[in-house]
Amino acid sequence: MDFRDALNNVIAELTPQPWDYTTPDGTTLRVIPAGLRESAGYAEVLVRITRADATGLCEFGITGPDSRGVAEVGVTTTDLPALIEALTERTVWRDEHLVAGALRVTPAADVVFVDIWEEHGGGRTTAVSVLLPDAQRLPLASALRRALDVARGWES
Repeated sequence: MDFRDALNNVIAELTPQPWDYTTPDGTTLRVIPAGLRESAGYAEVLVRITRADATGLCEFGITGPDSRGVAEVGVTTTDLPALIEALTERTVWRDEHLVAGALRVTPAADVVFVDIWEEHGGGRTTAVSVLLPDAQRLPLASALRRALDVARGWES
């Protein structure tokens, strides 16, 4: 193994990996662990929903007032344990004071509703939802737990 291969392996190990679930209609829910230094309790895990008909530069994680069909919010490491517990215990979790918007997760008998409202400023908001089968409820909780661990690792 040469230096470049070793460096690429280290970078791959350190780079936070997203978790995705795509519905049959092409809507994707993505959990993205934080990769930036932050004070304790303030590192974020991004939760993004992208519809198949989304516009803008959502493939690069860039949304804005002219985008539609994509919304993203940041959930801090302080708030994530409650969200994970709600998914595990099959209870409703909602926070309207997240970084850039609001998130609601509503587990039902056989599905999980995930709604994101992203605030763009000037009173403009993008709302995007996804309906997950209940079989994805615990994998989502697990992905959030792993992302929480990564985000906490970036806190100083």
